[in-house]
Amino acid sequence: MKGPVYILEDALELILGASRELYPREFIAMLRGEGDTITEILVIPESLYGEGFSSIRSYHIPLDKTIIGSVHSHPSRNNKPSEEDLIHFSQSGRIHLIVRQPALDIGDIACYDSTGRIMQLLKKTKRQ
Repeated sequence: MKGPVYILEDALELILGASRELYPREFIAMLRGEGDTITEILVIPESLYGEGFSSIRSYHIPLDKTIIGSVHSHPSRNNKPSEEDLIHFSQSGRIHLIVRQPALDIGDIACYDSTGRIMQLLKKTKRQ
């Protein structure tokens, strides 16, 4: 993916709110989308949210072509992917978000492709 990634405002607010609410535990979920736009957040049953880790059991992820990637938070000011994050990115879609604290706005979210390359993330107010 070459161009920017867009995120609908409702999805953005859900991500930021969940990241703040679970702090200092990490939040994790899957991203649903259409083309280059993130439209929804899919919280997977039995996801684990801990201090310094989060995980999704892959067998709980539905077979759904609208799932385009993942989102998780870091309980720090760092939103760069770890080695474990990069492995997860390569196995779970083409768009990945990492939220840093204080999770107040889009500036606290970094967007990556499946190889860990940074991508531009822009807010979209509604579906077009």
